[in-house]
Amino acid sequence: MFTKLAIAAAIVTQPAFGIETNTVDTNTLLIDVENTIGDTCIKDFNTNPTADLFPTKWSSPSIKTYGDVDLYGAKFEPSVTTELLDITYHNNYKIIHNKFVNATYLLYQCGTEPPVEEVESGNHKLILEVPHKGGLLLTSTVQIPAIELLGLRSEVKAYVGNTKWISSPCLNYMLDEGEIINVDGDRDDVGHSESASSVEAFLAAYPDALVLGGPYDNPDAANTMVIAGSQENTNVGQFDWIAFYAALYNKEDMSNRIAGSAQQNYDCASENSYFLSTSPIQRKLKATTSTTRRVAEGEEDGRPTLLWASWFSGYGWSVASCPTYQSDTECEWAAACNVKILSRPEGVGNAPESLGGRYWYLSDEEFLEFGKDADRWVYKSQHWLKVFEEKGEEYFQQFKAYRNQQVYDTQGVSPNSWYEQRLAEYYVVGMDVCAIMGVDDGLHKSRWLRNIFNDPIGVMPQCNVAEIDEPYVAPVSECMPIAAKLNVASKGEGEVNVKDNAGAVSAVQGFTLIASLAVVASLW
Repeated sequence: MFTKLAIAAAIVTQPAFGIETNTVDTNTLLIDVENTIGDTCIKDFNTNPTADLFPTKWSSPSIKTYGDVDLYGAKFEPSVTTELLDITYHNNYKIIHNKFVNATYLLYQCGTEPPVEEVESGNHKLILEVPHKGGLLLTSTVQIPAIELLGLRSEVKAYVGNTKWISSPCLNYMLDEGEIINVDGDRDDVGHSESASSVEAFLAAYPDALVLGGPYDNPDAANTMVIAGSQENTNVGQFDWIAFYAALYNKEDMSNRIAGSAQQNYDCASENSYFLSTSPIQRKLKATTSTTRRVAEGEEDGRPTLLWASWFSGYGWSVASCPTYQSDTECEWAAACNVKILSRPEGVGNAPESLGGRYWYLSDEEFLEFGKDADRWVYKSQHWLKVFEEKGEEYFQQFKAYRNQQVYDTQGVSPNSWYEQRLAEYYVVGMDVCAIMGVDDGLHKSRWLRNIFNDPIGVMPQCNVAEIDEPYVAPVSECMPIAAKLNVASKGEGEVNVKDNAGAVSAVQGFTLIASLAVVASLW
């Protein structure tokens, strides 16, 4: 029975994790190694209760901060690691700590027993066996990317809310085939809290299912683990919560590789942008052991300017408000690409009390004055045509970005993917921003940001049903570090001169074009 304290789960029938004789303590070898990598639980754990059953562990990343307090003023200090998640390991069990809601969950290896003192302490919201075998109930589309990256689609047993917002081809296929139950499918106000009675009814039929709640859902609700990755203030930190999902299935090795590769590509794209930027010509990178902080330039430094804004009917224009990196982290993407993003001046606009005074909106007149001279405009929505018809072309002709056909929306992959698959590809969006701003090697074709004048609206591919549990892999080539391929002319410690290397940059672009032909295949 799945309760607040424990799950009495059946024998595990899926591979748990691998133990290699050259990577573990010799004491661990007293356990039947085949049972840790086969289709059954650990046997004879009591012969050596001090053995480490989790040789592959999650560890928090070191995050390069894209700009420091000088870049956006003293109001914001970006994180240099994942702030709200922690996972500790204790031989046969591990503890996940969601710091946002201050909730802990104890996960113990199947075939062993959780420590009595931990069970009796009452400190943990849930105590459950891993790998988890009761299935998952998802409460938000933002939870889907991690599931697909880890190849866990078949673990999803139910989804709460209106499925029209789901863009995953395979989850839609599973819903159509009845493999995933839709709970409260007629609700547009999707969420665990609003559907509490329906979730309870589902759990009555599936008592071992695990409910994945959102950051503001009730952490004390039955069978619920709260996911709060969206509350991290960096892209890397948000993505790193893939480890939460992985820990349920002892897939930390896989999540470590996925997260590490994503961060490597993101940092590479940023370094390329700084290297190729027309301004500043010279730049110094101040490095410490854990982070790279870039010295900010002055306001009038010649960098291209980015307008990040969309229209909300009945409220007004929503624009970037840097230095807050949270939400869609447009401020971070701009800083990563060394471009200037237009940020709402303090006191400009209105914050409706009906929305708690948290969200600011500009009038048409305020917005025109604010964004008319921006070089590029990202309209973060799929409703450009609707606002275009409402405002008229005469209004938009006053914007430089529109006149130069440099307006982009977020329908490059599909109309609804921005709040789902995009979360699996934050580094690709970073590469997109650098590309549309003209500060990349010129070889990356923007995938998520669609030029409204030239590019078609994206269409999701069909699900490859034969390989429905294959992990999702983004269909983009890996970033090639330009500076590492060049004989950079040094101008002093930490400084480089772009003009001196213009020919070399051109040469490496050709090299990168050849390398980019090895494109990663998309597995859906």
